[in-house]
Amino acid sequence: YGYFGGGYTSPLTFNDTIDRIDFSNETTSAPGNNLTQGRNLLAGTSSNSYGYFGGGVNAGLSPNFVTTVDRIDFTNETTSAPGNNLSQVRAGLSAVSSSFYGYFAAGYILSPGPSITTYNTVDRLDFSNETTSAPGFDLPQSRLGSSAVSGGASERIKGSRTYGYFAGGESPPRRDTVDRIDFSNETMSLPGNDLPVTRDELAAVSSSSYGYFGGGYNPPTTEFATIHRIDFSNETLSAPGNNLPQARSGLAAVSSSSYGYFGGGYTSPLTFNDTIDRIDFSNETTSAPGNNLT
Repeated sequence: YGYFGGGYTSPLTFNDTIDRIDFSNETTSAPGNNLTQGRNLLAGTSSNSYGYFGGGVNAGLSPNFVTTVDRIDFTNETTSAPGNNLSQVRAGLSAVSSSFYGYFAAGYILSPGPSITTYNTVDRLDFSNETTSAPGFDLPQSRLGSSAVSGGASERIKGSRTYGYFAGGESPPRRDTVDRIDFSNETMSLPGNDLPVTRDELAAVSSSSYGYFGGGYNPPTTEFATIHRIDFSNETLSAPGNNLPQARSGLAAVSSSSYGYFGGGYTSPLTFNDTIDRIDFSNETTSAPGNNLT
């Protein structure tokens, strides 16, 4: 299964709902166990046993940025708060995972004024004991609204992920940058190949060979349907030529071994969407399988 958690609908409604997509038949449903609080602009990562939703904002006219990490148990779909949260409040962050750790990075808070403060900091979640810590390295630049995938050449050989990639976002200005984390030594670097266009509020899925960044936003009113691909073997970026059936930003995504699914999002001015679009990893065609978010 894949799980979509949280989100926002107008007017000023922050959701705690978790929707489930069954990879075997692509039906969608609400399993009935939700996040511990409604929130938007959160990030998710997963081990083999659990999914973790971290950070976000959960209020309306007076934004309440949170550090909360919620856990979903894949064996019985119960949700809980394991008790170890992010080191700082933030929303608009993104996350990747190695075989042993989850990494929540970047994001922002809104201060009185209003004034936006963006972050480049990284929090690490240890899957073995669910403790969180600051591993001591950060993204090369602060940003909000980026997206992230995990992968690497060795994943196809021994099942371990080699790198995590954070792409796009806004600091401001909006960025096309791709940052890389090396899971073997937790160093950060710029591999040198970036997105062809600047955008934020995009989403990402990955096969064993490629990562796919889809959707996003670049003002004043430009949402993208574009999908760009990163080749894990050489870190080159390209456009495979098949895009999302519709342009949107603020979407989220999950992957099975065969398909990637992009769900939700909005188009300007704040028209919300329940659509799920699918990319077939075998031939990179995109389609709408017909079962959408609840």
